[in-house]
Amino acid sequence: MRTNNRKISCIRYWVTMMVAGSVPLTTASAYAASLAEQSRGTGDVLQTQQSKQSNVVSNIYTKKNHSLAAIGTAEQKIWNAINSNHLQTAQALIHQTAAQYPGWKPQPTMGFVLLEKTIWAEIRVGQTGLARANMQHLQARYGQGALAAKTHLSLVSMRNVLEENRLWHLLGQGHLQALQTAIQQIQREDPNFQPPPKMMAMMQQGLAGREVGTLERAKAWSQIVALHAQTPSVFTLAYSGNREAWAEALAATGHPREATRVYISLLQHSQHAAQAQGLLNQAASQLPPEDMQVLYSRAQAQLPDDQQHLEHQHLQYLLMMAARAHSAHQNAQAATLVAPESGAIEHLHKASDARLMGAIMGSDHHPHEALQWWVRAAQWSGKAADWQTVGNLAMADNDVPIAREAMAHLPAGTPASEHFRRHNDIMAALRDYKNRDYAGTLQRLHAAQQFGPLSPGMETIKAWSLVHTRHFKAASALFTTLYQQHPSSGNAVGVLIADQQTHDLAHTYRLAASTKGPLASHLPMTTMRNHLADINNIPWRFMPPDQIVPPPVRESYLALGGSWENRGGNDSGMTQMTEYLPSLQAQWGINWHMAAFAQLSAPDLYGGQPSSGQLPTFDEASSATGNATGHVWQTPQFLFGVDNREPHHHWRAALGWTSPSGIGGGTVQGLLRYTFIPSKSGSNWSVHLLRDCVRQTLLSYNGVQENIHATVNGHSLNIPYTWGAAIRNQLGTSGYLSGGKSGWSYIGTLHLNAITGQNIQTNYGASTYLAAMKPVYTGPGWWVTVGPSVYAETYARNADFTSPGYGGYFSPQMMVQPSLSANASHWWHGGGINISAAIGYQWLHQGGGPYLGFGPLRSQVTSSLETQGLSLTPYGSSSGSNIAGSVNVVLTQQLSTHWYLDAGASYQANPAFQQAQAGLDIRYVFGKNPTSKRTFLPAQYISGMGRYE
Repeated sequence: MRTNNRKISCIRYWVTMMVAGSVPLTTASAYAASLAEQSRGTGDVLQTQQSKQSNVVSNIYTKKNHSLAAIGTAEQKIWNAINSNHLQTAQALIHQTAAQYPGWKPQPTMGFVLLEKTIWAEIRVGQTGLARANMQHLQARYGQGALAAKTHLSLVSMRNVLEENRLWHLLGQGHLQALQTAIQQIQREDPNFQPPPKMMAMMQQGLAGREVGTLERAKAWSQIVALHAQTPSVFTLAYSGNREAWAEALAATGHPREATRVYISLLQHSQHAAQAQGLLNQAASQLPPEDMQVLYSRAQAQLPDDQQHLEHQHLQYLLMMAARAHSAHQNAQAATLVAPESGAIEHLHKASDARLMGAIMGSDHHPHEALQWWVRAAQWSGKAADWQTVGNLAMADNDVPIAREAMAHLPAGTPASEHFRRHNDIMAALRDYKNRDYAGTLQRLHAAQQFGPLSPGMETIKAWSLVHTRHFKAASALFTTLYQQHPSSGNAVGVLIADQQTHDLAHTYRLAASTKGPLASHLPMTTMRNHLADINNIPWRFMPPDQIVPPPVRESYLALGGSWENRGGNDSGMTQMTEYLPSLQAQWGINWHMAAFAQLSAPDLYGGQPSSGQLPTFDEASSATGNATGHVWQTPQFLFGVDNREPHHHWRAALGWTSPSGIGGGTVQGLLRYTFIPSKSGSNWSVHLLRDCVRQTLLSYNGVQENIHATVNGHSLNIPYTWGAAIRNQLGTSGYLSGGKSGWSYIGTLHLNAITGQNIQTNYGASTYLAAMKPVYTGPGWWVTVGPSVYAETYARNADFTSPGYGGYFSPQMMVQPSLSANASHWWHGGGINISAAIGYQWLHQGGGPYLGFGPLRSQVTSSLETQGLSLTPYGSSSGSNIAGSVNVVLTQQLSTHWYLDAGASYQANPAFQQAQAGLDIRYVFGKNPTSKRTFLPAQYISGMGRYE
C-alpha cells in the first residue's frame, strides 16, 4: 500500500467477520453500503455518459445498415447485468455484442465499472491475489484520462479493505506478534492509520494472556502482579490459568490474604473434586497453614460429597508442612501442626508418618510420645531398622520392657543386632563417663568399636577418657585427628592439654600452623615461631582455663652481701692477703630468657710486708729493709651486663671498670661468653673472652708502692718503686658431654692467658682441666657424682715473686694435679646445697729469675751496683710435690616469699699456697609469686667473673 494513497482521502473502516478458512463472507458497515451505492451510482452515471456517446456509434452503424436500436438494446442488457452484479453475464454479453456487431467496442466507462465491480467481488470472496492483479489492470487502463480520479479513489478504497482483511486474518490465526508488527509497519507508512478498536483490544488481550504464561515460567511474580494492574481482563475467571498464576504471584510477593481470596474465587467455580484438589495442591506450596485451613474448609463446604478425600488431602498437607518445619529445625511449629491430628494420623497406619511423628516429638523434647510413635512405626513396617531405633530410644529413656521387645525383633548376628549391641555399649560408656569411670568408658568404647567406627562425639569422649587415665600420647593422636576433621575449640583444648603433659608443644604448634582453627588462639604463636627448634625445651606455662603462655620473665632482684678471703704463700710476707668485699648486686628481668645485671663493690685489701726472702741480697754481707703498701680500700668498681639463657644457647656480655687505688689509675674489665647446647641432655660447649684483675695478692690485685733500703760495705741502695695490678686477658673454651642420670659425663676446659700490669712484664700462660664424673646416687632431691680429674697449668716465666717488676701471682712453669673429685647436690622446697671436693697430688716446678723482674729498672740498678762492684743475688728455681685438695660449699635458702639467703665457703691447699673464702648475701626478689633459684655469690662472681658458673 502506498503512503500517498492513504493521505488522499479519509477512509472509513470495514469490519470483516472471520471464520474457519479466513474467507470474508460479507462487509457490514455503513461505509460498505455507501460504497455499494456509490458503485451502483457510478454505473448509472457512466451508463448515461455512454448513451451520449452512442449517437456517434449509431451514425456509424446506420451507415453499415445495422440497427441502432438493436445495439442500444444490447448495451442496455450489458449495463443491466453490471448493475445487477451479474458480472460474468455482463462479460459474456460484451463478447456476444462484439461478435454480433463487428467493430463495436465497449466504452471505457462500461469496462471501468465492470472491472471495478469484478475486483470488489473478488475481494468479497477472498480471492486476494486475483483482486490485486485486476487492481493493477484497473490502474493500467484507467489511471490516465477522464476516469483517472475515479480510478484512484477506487484503488485507495480497495487497498484499505485488503489491509484490514489481512490484519483480521492474522488476528483470527492467533499470529499476535505478526499482527502487531504489521500494524506498526502500516503506521510507519501512514501515520494516520488507526486499526479498529475492537481489533486492538483483542490483540492487547491476547498478548497479555501470553505474557502471563511466560512470566509464570520465569517466576517473575512481581511482574505478574503489575500486569494484572494494567490488564485485569486477562485474569478473570474466564482465564482460570492466568488467575491461578496471579494467585501464586500474590502469595510469592508477600500478599497471602489476597492470594487466598483469589483461590477462593477459583474454588467457587470448581466443577468437581479433582479440579478443587489441583487448586489446593497449588496453593499448598505457597500459602501458610492458617490460610490453607480456610481453603480446605471452603472446598469441603462446596463439595460435601468429596469431604473424605479432601480431609485426607488436608492431613497429607499438614504432614508435609510438618516435615518441612522439622527439616528446618522448627520442631515446636511442626508439633503444633500435627499434634491435633494425632488420632487421624494413627488411623492411616503408615510407618512413614509414624517415623515423622516420632522424629518431631523427639526433637521437641517429648521423648515418651516419640518412643510410642516409633513403636507404631516398627509395628506397622516390621523393619529391623525401626526396631533398632525403638531399642535405642528405649535404652536412652530407661524403658526396659520396650527395649526387650525391640531386642526380640532383632535377629542375632545380623547387622541390626550388632548395631544394637554397639549402641548398648555406647550407652554404657556414656553412663561410665558421667560417673567418672574413665577406664570403664574406654573399655565400653573399645567393645563398641568392634561393630563399627565411633561417631565424632564418642571419639571425643574417648579422647578425654585417655586424658583422665593419663594416656596423653594416645589422647594427643586422637585429638589431632578430631581437630583436623573438625577444628573446634574443644578439640583444640584437648590437643593442648595432652601435648602439654607430654612436653610436645612443638606438635601443637605445627597443628595450629597447618590447620586453620581456634588452636592458634591458645598458643603464643609469635614466640613459638621465633624459637622453633626450642619449643619443647622452653618451660611454657599453662594458664587456666586453656592458654599456653611464655615462661615468666626472669626474676628481678636486689642483693646486698659481702665476702671474706684469706690467701697465704709458703713463705708468707707479701704473698699474704686478706680481702673484705662489700657489694651490691641487682638483676632486672627483661623477658623469659634475658636479664640485665649490675654490680657495685669496693674491695678492702690487707697485705703483708716483705719477708727476708723477698728483700735483696748481695754476694757480700749486707742488710736490707723494705716498706710496702699494707692496706688499700679501693674506690668502688662497677660492672654492667646482659645475660641471655635460651634452651639451645646462652650468652653473657659484661663490661665494667676497676680502680686499683694503691697505684692510681684504673682499667676496663669485662666478659663475653657464648654457650651452645646442642641436645636436651645438657651437653654443651662454650667460648669466652675475659679481662679482670688477678685476685691473689695485694700486689697482683691492686699494685703496691715499696721502698727498699739495703746497706753493703758502707754503701746504701734505695729502690722506691710502684708496680703490680696484674690484669688477666683470657681466651677460653670448654665442653661438657652429659652421660645422663647413669652414664659418665666428661668435662674439658682450655684457657689461654696473657697477664699484663704496671711496670711488670707481660706473661703468657695456659691451663686446662679434664674430668670424668659418674652419678653414684640419684634420688628425690639428691644428685651425687664421683670421678677422676686432672688440672694442669703453665706460664712462660715465673712471676710469683714479690720484688719490683714481678706480678706476685701464681705462675708455675709446670703444674699437674690429678685428683679424685666428688660432687653432691641436695635440694628441697625453698632451698638447696652443693658440696664439691677434690683430693689429689700436685707436681710443681717454678723457675728462677733476677731479683728485679722489670728490665728497665734492672738495667738502671745494675749499672749503679757495678760501679761499686756489687751484684744482686737472683732467685733460684724450685720444684716440689705434695698432696693437694679443695672443698667448696654453696647454700641457698628462701626465708620468706621475697627474701632469700645465699652463702658459700671454700678452701684449697697445695704445695704453693693455701686459700680460704666465705661469702654471704641477702636477696629481695621482686614479683607477686617469685620462684627464685640460686644465683651467683658475691665472692664467686667477683673472683671469677662468672667462670665458676
